[in-house]
Amino acid sequence: SSILTAEAEAMLAGVYLDTKGFSTRTGVRTFEAAAYLRRAGAESSDVKRLFQSSFDQYMERQKLISSARDCGQGVIFAITGEEVDRIAAAQAADELLSIIGTHASVVAFRSGNDMAARAAGHVNVQLLMERLGGGGNHSAAGAQLKNTTPEEADKLITDAIRGYFDDQRTEKQDDNK
Repeated sequence: SSILTAEAEAMLAGVYLDTKGFSTRTGVRTFEAAAYLRRAGAESSDVKRLFQSSFDQYMERQKLISSARDCGQGVIFAITGEEVDRIAAAQAADELLSIIGTHASVVAFRSGNDMAARAAGHVNVQLLMERLGGGGNHSAAGAQLKNTTPEEADKLITDAIRGYFDDQRTEKQDDNK
C-alpha cells in the first residue's frame, strides 16, 4: 500500500522533531524510514520549513538565551521574569545544549502568576525537575512553580541544581563503599 505525499511529509516531520533534526536517538532504522518517506514524496526542505520561527519567536528565544549563566557541573540556567511562549522556552533549552561542555540546561519563565521551568540534557533532568514538583523523562522535563516570583524561582532552581549534584555525589560515594 502506498502513502500520500502529505502523509509522508507529516511522518518525516515527526521523525525530524523526535530526533531533533536527526541529531539524537537515531539509528539505521531511523534513516531507512526517512529514506522510505523521501521515496514516497516527502521533501526534507519542506519539512524543515515547518519548523522555522518567525522573527519575533527567534528574538524571544535569543533574549532568553542571552540571560543564561553557567551553574557549573555542565549546567546552564536561563531565567526571565517575562511571559515566554512554552515552545520558545523548550527551543532555548535545546539550543543551550549546543554549548561545549553543557550536560543540561534549565530555562525558567513567567507563565501567568507562576514560573515555569523547562529542562533538557544528558543528565537526568527528570530528577532535577521532580525537586521542583515537576517531572518528565531523563532528557526533557518541566515544572510549574505556583505563585512564585522570578527571584524566588531563581533561588529554588539554583538550590535544586545544587541538591541534584549533591545527591549524585552521595550516590557515587555509596556505590564505592
